[in-house]
Amino acid sequence: MMNPSGSIYEIRWNELCPWLILAKALRVSLLIRVLLYAWLGLMLTQWGWSAIESMAGNSQPQLERLAIDPVTVDLRVSDAENFGWQNYYWLRYSQGPLARAWSWLSWPIVLIFDQNTTFVSGFFKLLCGLWAIAVWALFGGMIARTSARYCTRDEIVGPLQSGRAAITKWPSTAGGPLIALLFALLLTIPLAIAGVFLRADVLAMVGGLLWVFALVWGILLAIVLVALWFGWPLMWATIAVERSDAFDAASRTAAYIYQRPLRLVFYVIVASILGLFGQLVVSGFAAAGSHLTDWAVSWGAGNERIVQLAEPPIPGDVSPTLAGSAAMAARSISFWKEMLASIAAAYPLAFLFSASVGIYLLLRLHIDSTEMDEIVLETGEESAAAAEIKASIPEILDDPEDISGGS
Repeated sequence: MMNPSGSIYEIRWNELCPWLILAKALRVSLLIRVLLYAWLGLMLTQWGWSAIESMAGNSQPQLERLAIDPVTVDLRVSDAENFGWQNYYWLRYSQGPLARAWSWLSWPIVLIFDQNTTFVSGFFKLLCGLWAIAVWALFGGMIARTSARYCTRDEIVGPLQSGRAAITKWPSTAGGPLIALLFALLLTIPLAIAGVFLRADVLAMVGGLLWVFALVWGILLAIVLVALWFGWPLMWATIAVERSDAFDAASRTAAYIYQRPLRLVFYVIVASILGLFGQLVVSGFAAAGSHLTDWAVSWGAGNERIVQLAEPPIPGDVSPTLAGSAAMAARSISFWKEMLASIAAAYPLAFLFSASVGIYLLLRLHIDSTEMDEIVLETGEESAAAAEIKASIPEILDDPEDISGGS
C-alpha cells in the first residue's frame, strides 16, 4: 500500500543518530555550576599534589599543572609563564579537552609503571594518584550525576542535590579504580617474586626458558590495566547512572571496553570534536572578556596605566617596580585574571565527566539494549516530569463522589 501524497513524516534524529546525546553532554559541560565543580576539583588536586611533592623531597613526582594557582601568583616575577594566562585559553593541546583531562588525571598512576621508578618515588606517585581519585570521586561524581540527569531526563539538578548524590556514592566511585589497581597488584606479585630468583645466574637461565609463562601472565596484567587506563571515566558514569557499587562499575567498564572497542573509539572521536567546540567557546569568552575589560577601562585610566597595572611583565623588564597601593592593585588584577584563566583551564575536566556519561549510555544501549532515558533515582528523588504530572491531576480525582458525578 502506497503512502498518500503530501504526507509529512518526522525524522527522529535521536533514534537515527543516538550519538547526538553527546551534544547534550556538551551542554552540561558549559554550565557555570559544572565549570565551578571542575575548577574546585582542579585546585584541590593541584594543592594536594604540591603538598605531596613538598614531602617527597628529591623523589618528587613533578606532575604537570593544568592551571596556575591564582593564590601563588607573584607580582613582577621573571617567569613570564606565571602570567601567561592566555596560553590556557586557546587550544594549547592538539588532542582536545577530552583526551587532555583523561591523560592528565591518569598520569600519576601511569608513571608508577615506569621501570626507572624507584620504590620511594613510586610511593609518592601512588599518593598523588590516590589523592586525585579521592577528589574526583566527589567533584567528578557531581558532574557525572548532573550530566546523567540531563542526558536521560532533561533535568538540571542543583549543587545540593548533585553533591548529596556524589557524597552518598563516594566510596563506590572511588572504589572502582581502586579495585582494578588492587587486582593489578595481585597479578604483579608473582612476577616480582619470580624476579627475585633471576638474581642468580643459574635460576636466570631457567627463568629464560620459562619466560613464555611470564609473558602470558604479563598479558593478563595488561588486560586489567588497559581496562583501567581507558575505562576509569566510565566507572564514574556507571555510578552516576546506575547508583550501583564499585564492583559493578569495574565489571561493566571492562565488559563494555572489550565488547565494543570500535564503537567506543567512534564515540570518543565524536566527543573529542564536540569538546574542541566547547573549549573554543569557554576559552573565547574568557579571553575576550579579559581583553575587553582592559580595553574599556583604558578609556578612563589611560592605556599606559592599564599596561602598568594589568598587563603581565616580560622577562628583562626594566620598568620601575610598583609599590604601595599600586602594587596591591596590580596583584588584585593579576589574581582575578588568573582566576578566570584557571576556570577556563578546568573546562577539559568538566567535559570529561559529562561526556563519559553520554558514552556510557551509548555503550549500554548497544550492549545491554537499555534505553538511554533509563536512570536509577535515589530515595527521595523525583523527576521534574513526574512532579508536573502529579501536580496536573485535578484535585477532584481525590474524591470518589466527584468522580461519579456527585449523584
